[in-house]
Amino acid sequence: MEIGALGAMGATRGTGVIAAIGTLDPFGLKGQILDGQYRVDEVVGEGGFGVVYRGHHLGLREPIAVKCLRLPPQLGSPAVEASFVQRFRDESRLYYRLSQGSLHIVRSIAAGTTVSPTMGTTVPYMVLEWLEGRSLAEDLAIRRARGDAGRPLAEVIALLDGAAEGLAFAHEGGVVHRDVNPGNLFLLSSPGLGPRVKVLDFGVAKIMSDHALSLGPRAQTLGSIRMFSPAYAAPEQFDEAFGDVCAASDVYSFALVLVEALRDRPAMDGETIVELAMAARDRARRPTPRHFGLDLGDEVEAVFARALQGDPRQRFATIGPFWRALCVAARTPTAFGSVSTRTAKMQPMSEADAQRRLHPDSSPPAIPASPATPAMTTLAMAGAPPRLPTPLPGPPPAPPENVPPTYEEPLELPRNSGPLVVVGLVVAGLVVVGVVLLLRALRVL
Repeated sequence: MEIGALGAMGATRGTGVIAAIGTLDPFGLKGQILDGQYRVDEVVGEGGFGVVYRGHHLGLREPIAVKCLRLPPQLGSPAVEASFVQRFRDESRLYYRLSQGSLHIVRSIAAGTTVSPTMGTTVPYMVLEWLEGRSLAEDLAIRRARGDAGRPLAEVIALLDGAAEGLAFAHEGGVVHRDVNPGNLFLLSSPGLGPRVKVLDFGVAKIMSDHALSLGPRAQTLGSIRMFSPAYAAPEQFDEAFGDVCAASDVYSFALVLVEALRDRPAMDGETIVELAMAARDRARRPTPRHFGLDLGDEVEAVFARALQGDPRQRFATIGPFWRALCVAARTPTAFGSVSTRTAKMQPMSEADAQRRLHPDSSPPAIPASPATPAMTTLAMAGAPPRLPTPLPGPPPAPPENVPPTYEEPLELPRNSGPLVVVGLVVAGLVVVGVVLLLRALRVL
């Protein structure tokens, strides 16, 4: 079944399973018109923290998704409930800001609150674009049921290039997803256009600074509650002794997703969160492709080995350098992996700079740059138009060497130039006197 549910809430994290159409409407919103233009049609997904409806934008005459927050009663504390509501609103703002600069992040259209006709409670909601297709988790489940034994590396890179671009854009904006898993990567149905993917569910994102994306100081993830998919979590998400959760945590999770796509089997084994936590923290067992018998070459293995380091400071700082290093090692050029996807206001930023930006309160050890890893580029967020999913031209040629500077240096007089200056002044004075005498002679005539 292909449906366009967006972020399918907690029930779909890591599984991609979405409740069947026809699920009971807990809020009684079916048939309601929100804000005078968003008609709610039917429930398409339901989880522990909310409900997703299919709807219709009356003005644009296009399908939409309406995501409503539902808090489980076991939260208990009003302060915790208020924090979840604020997080939900911040998620809508994140979607809006991020989707302005990347077409590979689900687009936010609007947000607001309404009153449930059946429950009489206030229901925060966000309106998102409707996506046709299925999650990567559903796709992997279908492949496993067919008995497929993995995809070639080039196919995996082509499939997830858009997801890498979207996550890299979020990282450059100071946002860490913190729950990268196949259920949050949505494969779009686009016949004839090749693989297209969108990143979903920034509901547990971590804002690296109060100024990130101009969201303000309130856009912070609730620190006392951890929400992530254990099968794709980095060691530091289980144990703070490994370090802080940062963009390198997304690198680890995304690398696990890639390994799973390469073999159509999960990279981490475990039936319980305890088993998964022990496997993630085992420094001797790194779930690289070669660990599972996939020989993709030494260069590719080295990229995965670095991305899956137990210490987050030893990984790639963000998705951008990881993906570019992988594409170079695999000799597979892609729209994002081989060239920069932003051309306006770009400034080169080294990986050490990225480490300092993502760890402002710590001093991580210097990580030697991989020879196969091009320099990162800073992505221009403010006012940047969405990038169309078409290959961009290659990078501009390097400037020629030994080009003289364009600025003007101050002119310096030679030493002992005093007499020359005096003679010049005398000559100028004589010229002026001559001109005056000539004019008087002409008047007499």
